[in-house]
Amino acid sequence: MGTLNEEMADVRSDVDGVRTRLREDVPEFFEFDVAVGNITYNANSNSVSVTVEPSSRAREQLSEELGGVNVKTDGRLEFEFRLTNSTDAD
Repeated sequence: MGTLNEEMADVRSDVDGVRTRLREDVPEFFEFDVAVGNITYNANSNSVSVTVEPSSRAREQLSEELGGVNVKTDGRLEFEFRLTNSTDAD
């Protein structure tokens, strides 16, 4: 077992890896352009929250997809991903 500083550095590195992965993967969940906003880690629930906002082009893309209807895109979406320890599966 390492020092507290080493363990905290490991956790920080793991969380940074999760953030990077979410920034890459989350936009692929949507069929229109989105911007990934804040990504926050909650140590109490061992989860990561991600906010997603439609890009400036999203309304146009959605309108085209839906046959030209008027689309309003107010607000944002927030997702919470609970993290699991991969060694728990063993």
